[in-house]
Amino acid sequence: MIYVGMDFGTSNSSIARFDKGQIQFFEIDPKNINPHLLRSFIYLIRSYDHFLGKEAIEQYLTNETGRPVYWETVKVGTIENVWAGVPSTGGEAIHEIRDVTAEVDTAAYGRLLQSIKTTLRRPNVFTHGRSDSPRVQVFDRLYPVEDLIALIMRAMRDSAEKTLGHPVEGVAIGRPVKFSDEPGADEKAEAILRQAALFAGFKKIHFELEPVAAAYVYHHQTPVRENLLVFDFGGGTLDLTVMKVGNNEPLEILATHGVLLGGDDLDRALIRPLKRYFGEGATLADGSPLPAHVTEMLESWQMMVNLSRPRYYNVFVQGKKGSHPEAIQRLEKLVRANLGFALFQELEQAKIRLSKETKTKIHFTINGTDIDEWITRAQFEGLIREELELAANAVDAVLAQSGLLPGQIHAVLRTGGSAEIPAFIEMLAQRFGAERLRALNPFETIVGGLAIKASELESKA
Repeated sequence: MIYVGMDFGTSNSSIARFDKGQIQFFEIDPKNINPHLLRSFIYLIRSYDHFLGKEAIEQYLTNETGRPVYWETVKVGTIENVWAGVPSTGGEAIHEIRDVTAEVDTAAYGRLLQSIKTTLRRPNVFTHGRSDSPRVQVFDRLYPVEDLIALIMRAMRDSAEKTLGHPVEGVAIGRPVKFSDEPGADEKAEAILRQAALFAGFKKIHFELEPVAAAYVYHHQTPVRENLLVFDFGGGTLDLTVMKVGNNEPLEILATHGVLLGGDDLDRALIRPLKRYFGEGATLADGSPLPAHVTEMLESWQMMVNLSRPRYYNVFVQGKKGSHPEAIQRLEKLVRANLGFALFQELEQAKIRLSKETKTKIHFTINGTDIDEWITRAQFEGLIREELELAANAVDAVLAQSGLLPGQIHAVLRTGGSAEIPAFIEMLAQRFGAERLRALNPFETIVGGLAIKASELESKA
């Protein structure tokens, strides 16, 4: 039985095999700049067909960006309530059937799902029956989240099988140290991932902590025993693990700690300096302030489209008669022409540029106006001050749990796209010294370690 390592990530996913001392990374998204990475996007269309990765983004931008949003109240199902009979009804049961309606964007071609892994943060909500797992409403269908995850896993498995020419039935899957703070949610989240892997066609499934997987290569290459801290900062979570590695001895985990903080949270920080272009601080026609929750909803492109719903119509009417009519017109265009995702794509690229440059320009054209906002790295660090503090506290917590002092850590492995941000590197350097920091490939380290673990499982199968 062939085993592979699989990294199902919040932002990117990948699959690899370790064989004859070499890690083989499979090509899974030919349209992506790095074809060994599949962007973790799913675009579901009305015909129930779907697109993944870079193609999902391209299809969404082509079909949805710039189109008008039309909300209609439509029937999405029925609810039947049954009450036991009582003497006043002659003992007959009482049946009540009611239609369930919802506001639906009837102009939508499809729905783009991003960061589907983050639904596992709260697997106890939005449950609708089967396996009691979260479901996602897309038009008239409720998709269990394990079915959606399986789409990504199956595509990666198919690519590996096509390359190898043999069935791939065993897998080592990475998982965060902590999916959720909710009681019992961690076990449920892993069960959902397991079910998704089964739906994707895998028969033997093993889970490995992502930061442990990140340390596998270092562990096998280190001739002496060392204390290691892995700082794994991806799109959805920050995972920390302290372990003993090397000297051809078994890897020993001393402490683990997880924080629900990721690159997606940092993207949201960059929208804050732009809110003034979309009405922050504006007053309505009667002199009252634009409701704060309106601009708060701009911090998520998935949420901001809700501002185009009919209930907000009067806000725009009154806003365009108020103190900043041009800003309100921009806001109206942003949400009614479905431009939120395109804006957040620019914010993400600006965040990436700030890891290499000391300042960058956020450029976005809307309603005939060019928004050109220069932002410095120092400004960005100010915007993410709370996130920096949260990460620093997490590092201190995992060290305390391990019983080690900073001086007893021999090396710190940084992995994950968000671990490339200079402010987080500086935070680690202040605690451990820059000479102890080791930068790992953010997109290959974890899946490479999982591939090594998969090879060990394969040899024992």
